[in-house]
Amino acid sequence: MATKRILFIGAPFGQFFRELAEALEAQGAEVFRVVLDGGDWAETPARNRIMLNRSMSWARFLREVIATRRIQTVVTYNDTLPRNRIALTIAKRLGLTRLVLENGYLRPHHVTLAQNGVNGNSELSCDPEVIAGTPEPKKKCREFPVHMRPHVTNTMGHFFWSILLKPVLPYNSHYYGDSIARQGIGYFGEYSWRLRHDETAKLATIDAHKATSGNRVYLVLMQKPGDGQIRYHSPFGTNLRFLEEVLTSFAEHAPQDAFLVVKQHPLDYGIERLQETFEALAAKLDLTGRAVYMRKAGIAGLMDRTDCLVTINSTGGLQAVMNGIPVKCLGKAVYDVAGLTFQGSLAEFWSNPPKPDPRMVRAYRNYLLSTCQLNGGFHTPEARSILVPALSRRMLELTTPVISPRPALAGVPAQMEDDFFAHEGLVPAE
Repeated sequence: MATKRILFIGAPFGQFFRELAEALEAQGAEVFRVVLDGGDWAETPARNRIMLNRSMSWARFLREVIATRRIQTVVTYNDTLPRNRIALTIAKRLGLTRLVLENGYLRPHHVTLAQNGVNGNSELSCDPEVIAGTPEPKKKCREFPVHMRPHVTNTMGHFFWSILLKPVLPYNSHYYGDSIARQGIGYFGEYSWRLRHDETAKLATIDAHKATSGNRVYLVLMQKPGDGQIRYHSPFGTNLRFLEEVLTSFAEHAPQDAFLVVKQHPLDYGIERLQETFEALAAKLDLTGRAVYMRKAGIAGLMDRTDCLVTINSTGGLQAVMNGIPVKCLGKAVYDVAGLTFQGSLAEFWSNPPKPDPRMVRAYRNYLLSTCQLNGGFHTPEARSILVPALSRRMLELTTPVISPRPALAGVPAQMEDDFFAHEGLVPAE
């Protein structure tokens, strides 16, 4: 059997790549990872490292690596970061297998492995007839403890090495959005606030409203600031514009006895000052007593109190669908399918939206499990022990030989290819 050669561009922080590479190699594959910073270097075994050549454009460097290592599959972790988008574009032009890893749609006990794209770039069908015929998988999901701490620890470890090795492995601290320092300061301030404040009174207000017969509670899920799902897969660009549209629509179209709860993303580090914006808008729109902003409360407790939910495209919306809660998506969401989510306008949603069709909910879960969801997780030994064996087998099954590699832009000089990516806004800043 011919050796399968797989190139990774990024990976979940921590031990995940090391364990996955070992599993793939045990099955005869050759595995490589481009080292972009000190965190990548620390997480990647020496035999798998390909050091970034900063004297070349990213596109030219990548094409050279693919040619010299005879790569058959390119794997990225998410598909919105600039280097990942270029890598997937080049892989497509060369006729290579493209795989994208991402956090699971069916969280917290699954991860996503999809061909060609995820979330708003997903090629999953939205045809209810295609989805409805999916049989239930025979293998049951294994559950395991899920906590934020291992994820945070792995992230801190990655950037510790990135900062430590920056003199020899330069990296752009703004590549993932705001600088590491800005995010760190923001998170410190945010969690300090959470330690000093209590939201019991707000929860009591929601419960009192809920106790009145016929009154509905609407939950609005915010995204992490700068998240690619806002920038690339929604018309808003920022949380601020989304918040303004939702509050304005609620004030104009929702019944007077409806109550609105805005839930801050757990990874929000305060740069957009959403609570202050909410309070100003609520006062301007005369929503005092009809809306609250929750900065600390967990999504599970709020979901239990919710009758309807509004989101851009958060996977929290899919959790709500699975729980039979009516959901309106205002961005491009993989689960925005007739029978699952409300297909009318936001103005109409405030009136009396129908619940998801239980048969379609079951079928869609089966569809995801059969196409792109794998049991397990990235950040703890137990979660990886469930995920890695199945993930390595799936990657090798999806990797196909390149019959006749095509040039990325046949006959086009290197500078013109670089200009093409620059025109598309796909040049990663160093």
